[in-house]
Amino acid sequence: MTKLLVLLSAILLLNSNEEKEIVAVYSAISCPCAQWKVKDEKENIYLERDNEKLPEADRLWDGKTLPFQVVVMGKFKKGKGIPKGYGTKGQPEPAKIFVYSEIRVLKE
Repeated sequence: MTKLLVLLSAILLLNSNEEKEIVAVYSAISCPCAQWKVKDEKENIYLERDNEKLPEADRLWDGKTLPFQVVVMGKFKKGKGIPKGYGTKGQPEPAKIFVYSEIRVLKE
C-alpha cells in the first residue's frame, strides 16, 4: 500500500511540471491585484511571460473590448506571489502565477 501511495505521489508531482494550455480572461478591475482568471474559475491569477521576447499579457487589452481572453501555454508556479517586473500603483496582493511560454489573443 505504501509503495502505491509513493507511486501516485510521484506521478502527481511529475504532472504538475508539465505545461498546459489555459484560457485566461481579463478582469479589468481597478485594484493593484491580479487581473486574470482561468475561464470558468473564480480565483484571480497573474500571468507572467517566460521570456522578454513574448508580449506582456497585461498590455494587450485595448481598454474597451470585453470579454478579453488569451490562450496561454505554460505552468503555474508553486504557491502564491507577485510576478517579476509587475508594476502598479499600490501594494499588489500575492496570487497564483501562471508562467506562459506561448500566448495568443482569442477572438470572439
